[in-house]
Amino acid sequence: MNTHLMMSRRFAPLFWTQFLSAFNDNFLKNTLVFLILFTLAADQAASLVTLAGAIFMAPFLLLSALGGEIADRFDKAFVARRLKFVEIGAALLAVIGIALSSIPVLLTALFLFGVISALFGPIKYGILP
Repeated sequence: MNTHLMMSRRFAPLFWTQFLSAFNDNFLKNTLVFLILFTLAADQAASLVTLAGAIFMAPFLLLSALGGEIADRFDKAFVARRLKFVEIGAALLAVIGIALSSIPVLLTALFLFGVISALFGPIKYGILP
């Protein structure tokens, strides 16, 4: 059977999950950056934009190894589903933060998205054929 990988029924859901997660992460980070830039003075905004980048990247440095252990120890599909349910909660928190224009709430949501992405990365690479 010589089926193209992008047309495979097993690969398409993983591809769309990965695409939408990356889009969601970048959308939230850019929304937070614009909110910071338009609500704070220039000297405060620069440091908070840098902090937002660090808050998003820190989970990758701290939790990627744990994500690999989880991917090896448990069923990858089960863990991926659970992480996506947690991501829905983080997205709801982000929506609340955007509605309230609350930078601390959005920073918390950004950190949660970083944690989810750091844990999901090893799982998605483990699922690939």
